[in-house]
Amino acid sequence: MLGLGVNILALGWFTGESLLTYNNLALYALTLALMYGGFNTAEVALQFAAVLTMWITVHWANLTALPTLISFVLFIITVVFMHQFRDFFMSRWQWYVSGAIVVSGLFWLAAPSVLHGQPMTGAVRFQGMLLYTLMGAFVIGYWLRQYNEDKRRRELERLADYERGTQNDTYADTQHELAELIKSALITKQPLTFVEIDLDNFRQINDRFGHLAGNAVLIGVTDTVRTLLDRKQVDYRMAMTTGEEFTLVFPNKSAEDILPEIKGVWQAIRKSEYKFEARSLAVTASIGMTDLLPEDNDLNELYKRADSSLSRSKRNGRDMITLNGKTIVGTDHSQKRLGDYAYFVQGIYEMRDGKPVIKSHELLLRTYDKMQDRWILPDSFELPAWMQIALLKSVMDRTGIRTFNINLTAAQFEDVELAEALSQFVESADGPDQLNVEITDLTDSQTTRRICAVYRDSGIKIMIDDVGSDNSFEVVRDALPYVNNVKFAMQNLRKQTTAAELKERAQFWYQTAVENHLTFVLEGVENDSDIQMAKELGIKQFQGYHFDKPHLPEAMEA
Repeated sequence: MLGLGVNILALGWFTGESLLTYNNLALYALTLALMYGGFNTAEVALQFAAVLTMWITVHWANLTALPTLISFVLFIITVVFMHQFRDFFMSRWQWYVSGAIVVSGLFWLAAPSVLHGQPMTGAVRFQGMLLYTLMGAFVIGYWLRQYNEDKRRRELERLADYERGTQNDTYADTQHELAELIKSALITKQPLTFVEIDLDNFRQINDRFGHLAGNAVLIGVTDTVRTLLDRKQVDYRMAMTTGEEFTLVFPNKSAEDILPEIKGVWQAIRKSEYKFEARSLAVTASIGMTDLLPEDNDLNELYKRADSSLSRSKRNGRDMITLNGKTIVGTDHSQKRLGDYAYFVQGIYEMRDGKPVIKSHELLLRTYDKMQDRWILPDSFELPAWMQIALLKSVMDRTGIRTFNINLTAAQFEDVELAEALSQFVESADGPDQLNVEITDLTDSQTTRRICAVYRDSGIKIMIDDVGSDNSFEVVRDALPYVNNVKFAMQNLRKQTTAAELKERAQFWYQTAVENHLTFVLEGVENDSDIQMAKELGIKQFQGYHFDKPHLPEAMEA
């Protein structure tokens, strides 16, 4: 009715371009309503009646002319067709815009030569078609963008709901079903296999890319497992145990019977890449297996043995299958070897005369997985000092890089022996020109002050990473007098803040850095808009995919 009201108002009060504009608004409001579901038959009939009324009011002067009647029939057929297949049109921008061109063409090309004092020249008719089409293109484009975003988020929230289910009735129901399966198997003396799957380094995905990225990986992994087992037509039950751990139970199957399928699951997970936004995230899984024994009394007995096997998989380097304490598949990585590790590099840039120039490099630890034939995040970043220094020397020898940042865990940062070893390396003849240590997990201020003194004596600078996200101002405030740099990671905040909020936070931390005489690095720069924002704030150092991604270092200039 709003559209019809605008139409009548336009005919009664407006002339010229205003008449054209308001009639297009009315036409679009009336036809757009027909593209939505949820209306009963009477309401849809009323909507069509409103469209018919608008046609009559606009085309009254030539209503009975043959071209007008033909256009009217085609117009109604098109509108009815688009209404009937509205889901198709509303989910495909190009098809909707094509339909809008047809609807507006039939409407305005059939209009009388003069409409309420406005001569309807060819240019005016084209203007009417263009205005209606642009309105449709913009509105549906925006709606589709929001719809796809909401759809993606609903899909991610589906797993969040499933996770919460492990803490309430869903979890209780599942545990009751598993208990009944075990009871039945003991009574009937049928085999049953119990499998626990835990995603390796899952917390790092959550910490680096956010909870929604973790949910995307969990959804992908569970879908991978279900697809493979369903294709094999295996009878199984799946239950979420924790955020990154879930249980599979196979009634009437011994561990030996089901092992080929579990190997297939293990391989499928490690070979898959799970999409989140523009990223492809890879994970591996540690698996613990056991089967039902005659002396088992309840579910807890199986949980204990499966937990024990899963723990062994984790201790021995992750990404493996352990059955009743015996490694079935996977490589024992418990002994670290230098050749298994390498530093990837990503540039930290400074703007000079409007052009990015490399200021330093961040070195990011990776380990090579022979079975996956690719470099992955290591299970543990805590390498011994001699190995870290050997890897740093390798980067320097291969590339000529002599200024770089390395990341230390909280335990490494507190290690005085490591601090002294790195200090000796920097002060040696073959040491780097500048070494910066990045830390994310801060210790207490007294420890920070003591360790920073060791590094400061040798010229090593300390950078607090992820300020404003993992590290709030309250957390880092007392440490600011002892460090040299801070890094603000936009990628950690981009999904839960608006552009204006992100800019405001970056400005706060940049100002904090300036007031404390610290170097400020803006991380997570992905496009020209980020660069423009940084220029407006006066930020001069950057890091992010806009410049380069972490990669194995080849020969390059320092």
